[in-house]
Amino acid sequence: MKRIILLLAAVCVLSYAAEGAILQYLNAVKVGEPIEYKNLTIFPLLANKTLSLQNYVTLDEAMDKGWLKIKEVGSGEVNAVEVKNSGKNMVFIMTGEMLRGAKQDRMVKEDLLIPAKSGWIQVPVYCVEHGRWTHVSPEFKSDGFLVPNAVRERAKKSESQSEVWDEIATSQEKLGIFSGTGTVRANYEDDEVKKKVDDYIVNFKKVPQLSKSTIGVVVVTGDRIICFDMFANNGLLNKLWSKLIKSYTMDALAGEKGILDKADIEVFIEALHETQCVSTGTPGLGTLVKVEEDFGKGSALIYTSTVVHMDFFPTSDCWHQGSGMRLDFRMNERLGN
Repeated sequence: MKRIILLLAAVCVLSYAAEGAILQYLNAVKVGEPIEYKNLTIFPLLANKTLSLQNYVTLDEAMDKGWLKIKEVGSGEVNAVEVKNSGKNMVFIMTGEMLRGAKQDRMVKEDLLIPAKSGWIQVPVYCVEHGRWTHVSPEFKSDGFLVPNAVRERAKKSESQSEVWDEIATSQEKLGIFSGTGTVRANYEDDEVKKKVDDYIVNFKKVPQLSKSTIGVVVVTGDRIICFDMFANNGLLNKLWSKLIKSYTMDALAGEKGILDKADIEVFIEALHETQCVSTGTPGLGTLVKVEEDFGKGSALIYTSTVVHMDFFPTSDCWHQGSGMRLDFRMNERLGN
């Protein structure tokens, strides 16, 4: 019983420290002017002070350097792979990044910080290729993509492999794409889709470069906030931006012109201050927490009091234009008005 109490106390301390780091970041950011193209609107998040100078090595960088090895667990497990970092620096792998090859394509389930000289570490994944279970390569490679935003959102909210497969099937039906093995990679490889996505990339590719203080974005299509992503610093956002913008665009292709304004986004950011954090554990470095409230769900990876990455996906029927009064009420209630 004493051991259980001590473990619960440790979890509470970790969650409290994570909440403090998240609040430090949220208090330091302001919402920038929106950047719009067709059905996508992006609101930059600008930090009013330097929060982290850490240069994080990404999945693709580590693969290019030959540091990272990723393989199946034994003869293969659908929801786990093994990762080994032989490099001299820790490696950040973002939730939703795609791994190609081995017995079937996967996406990383949660943010990871793989230690330097790590040895083999088992990490959780989702399958994103329903119709294959045969080796095409001995190890995985980076696919150079993040899964479409809707797939990442569904995975985050449901934590269900079957719902990930359902969302991939839905996305391919919307886009008129057929994949013999049901791989989500086909969404990015279709020629017509690539042309449309490329137009968005051209118009948004410089978002992180507009200001060195840009550390995140709030993404809107139609009357919905579809994603919040915040990083340790501008450098990490910049490294991952080409993957992020392609992922967001997949939602925009089936969306509508954004109608939310800066004031709406500021209310949303304020509401994030009230989210609850629960430590979930991570096979890598740092503290991983679920970030939840009745208007959405996300997660955050914290390392040495720094938010390496935080995401949040609002529930569509809880946050859209017209529901702002509900969040305003929550703010007034917190302030005692």
